[in-house]
Amino acid sequence: MKFIIALSAIVAFASKASAACFSEKLGYPCCDSSNDIVLYTDSDGKWGVENNNWCGITATNIADCWAHAYNYPCCKTTKNLVETDSKGNKWGIEDNHWCGLSKGSSGGNTGNGGNTGNGGSTGNGGNTGNGGNTGNGGSSGGAVKEYPYPLKNDPVPSKGCGKSPGLKTGSFQLKWGGNKNRLVHIDIPDNYNNSKPYRLVFGMQCMGGSGANVRNEQYYGLKPLDTGKTTIFVAPEGNGQQLPWGQEDYQLFDDLLEKLKNDLCIDESRVFSTGFSYGSMFSNGLSWNHQKVLRGVAVYETAERNIWLPQNTGLGIGWMGVLGFDDNLCTPEMGRKARDIILKNNSEGGKAVQEKAEEAQPNGPHKCYDYKSVDEKFPVRWCTQSGGHQWEHKDPGQMQTWVPKETWDFINKF
Repeated sequence: MKFIIALSAIVAFASKASAACFSEKLGYPCCDSSNDIVLYTDSDGKWGVENNNWCGITATNIADCWAHAYNYPCCKTTKNLVETDSKGNKWGIEDNHWCGLSKGSSGGNTGNGGNTGNGGSTGNGGNTGNGGNTGNGGSSGGAVKEYPYPLKNDPVPSKGCGKSPGLKTGSFQLKWGGNKNRLVHIDIPDNYNNSKPYRLVFGMQCMGGSGANVRNEQYYGLKPLDTGKTTIFVAPEGNGQQLPWGQEDYQLFDDLLEKLKNDLCIDESRVFSTGFSYGSMFSNGLSWNHQKVLRGVAVYETAERNIWLPQNTGLGIGWMGVLGFDDNLCTPEMGRKARDIILKNNSEGGKAVQEKAEEAQPNGPHKCYDYKSVDEKFPVRWCTQSGGHQWEHKDPGQMQTWVPKETWDFINKF
C-alpha cells in the first residue's frame, strides 16, 4: 500500500477475511466480507480498516452502490426511504447510520432523518459566515466587532452576557439538527460572572475515545493552566460511529456554539478548537470553513485528508500543529501538508509556505517554531519531536508533557 490515511485507534469490525485479495501480496489481510466501508483508494485497490490494521476490500465486499462514492455503505436490509438529496440519491438508515438505497428501492418517506447534508454536497460543511457577532459589523469605541480581529482585541460579548447562565458544569443533552440529541460535557469557572465574556475551548475526541475522556484528561491538559479562570471548556461526544466526526457534525458544531453563546457569556472573538488524531482532523476541517467563528485551532497529530472535508474558504485563522516524527497513522507528510494549506491561507500570496520551519532534532527535546511571514492576526505555530501517534509528547527525562503549555501560550497570543 503506497499511502496511509490518518486514523487513530478504531473499533474493529469482524477479524478474518474469507477470501484472498490484492492486499495479501502487499502484506495486509483481506477485509471481512461484511466490511464494505472504503476508507482509502490508491492504485492497488480499495482499503478498509479492521482491528486497527489496513485490509483490502474486494469486489465481493462492494455491491454496485452509488453511496460508496460518498464513503457511505449500501443499505443491506432496509428499503425505507428517509431522504432524497439534491442529486436524486436515495438514503436510508440502518443501525443509526446513513446508507445508500439501491436505485430500485421505493417506499414512503419515513421522516427527515435529521440533517441530511450527507453524501452529495461537498462544500456546505456548516455555517461559515455569520460569526454570531453581537456588534453592528463595524468599529465602536475602538472595539473590533467582527472578523478579522487584531491580536489582543477587546472582547466581543455574546447574547448570553447579562443573563442568568442556562448551563452549569457537568453534562447536558444538546438538541440539534432538528430532532437529534448529543451528550456534551462542560466545565464553567466556579466564579462565573455573567458580565464577563469568557474564552471558549472545544476538545474533540479521537477514534476509540470519548468526550468524557477528553474531560477526564482536563481537555488535553489545558484546564489546569487556566489559573485565572478565564475559559469555559467543552467536549461534545462524537457521533457514536466508527468514525466519530462526519459531515453532519459540522452542523452539530454550529448548533452547539450557538447554544453556548446564547446561554453563557462568551467572548465570540476567542473561540478555539483542539483535538487529537481524528479529533484533530475534525478541528482541522473546521479551520477550513469556520474562520469567522473560530479564532484558532490546536491540532495534535493531524492530516490534510479525511472521509469528508468542507470547502477551504482560503480565509486566515490561528493554527497550531503538533507532529511526532514516528507517527505511522497521521504521518509527518500528512501533518506538513495540513500545515501548508493554512500557511497559504494565512500569508500574502501564500509566501509562508516557502518559509522553512526549524524542527526538533531526532530523539531530542521538542521544538516549536512560530512562522514569521504569516499575517500577524493569524499566527501559526509548528511543534515537532520524535514520537509516535500520541498527543502527550514529553521531552527526554521529563515526566510531564510539554504540549498543554505550548498550546496555552499559543491561545494567549490572541
